[in-house]
Parts: sequence; C-alpha cells; structure tokens
Amino acid sequence: MDFGDLFNRVNFNCLIDLILYGAENCMPPSSKTYAQRLKEANANARKFFKARYPNIDEYDEIVGYYNAQIGTYTEVYFEVGLLLGAKIGYQICTRLKELGANSEREWEEKTIE
Repeated sequence: MDFGDLFNRVNFNCLIDLILYGAENCMPPSSKTYAQRLKEANANARKFFKARYPNIDEYDEIVGYYNAQIGTYTEVYFEVGLLLGAKIGYQICTRLKELGANSEREWEEKTIE
C-alpha cells in the first residue's frame, strides 16, 4: 500500500487551505514574503479593474463592492477557522486528560502492589 499521497496531504499548508477555503491545495509554500505576495495581489487586481473600468467613478464603486465581499469572506473563514481550532484544541486537551488519568491510575496500581 502506498502512503505517499497521505503523507503529502498531512502538512500545515494543506490544513490551512482546508480550514480557510474548504478545499485542499497542497501547493508548496510560497518563497515570497507576505509583503511581496500582498503587493503582487493588489497590483494584479488594480490592473484588472483599471483595464475594464477606465472611468474612475465606476472603478471606485466596483472596487468598493469587491473589497466589501473579500472582507466578509475573510471574516467568515477566519471565524470558522478559530472555531475549528478551538474544537480541535478541546479534543486534544480531553485526550491528554484521559492519558494523564490513565497514567496516574497505572502508577497508583503499581505502587499499591
């Protein structure tokens, strides 16, 4: 049985994409800095809108709607990610308590014998 695909999928970048976007994207991490990535994305979006909306009033209106949409998506996915992270954290704590309780019981049983 080949577990290669499974090991490729178990990495932080895949988990982030799954939580934030609802789908896996197991692309390697970007070699660019956060600032470079944001600047490039902004430049691409501006270039796209300015080419299609040369009238600055239309451009500003369209960009405003677009920014509002992106802001809403970002808030929703961030909140969902926090909730999922909290749930995972709770489950980990519960399991650690079980392990700790079992270890204490085993230790007590051994010392009583």
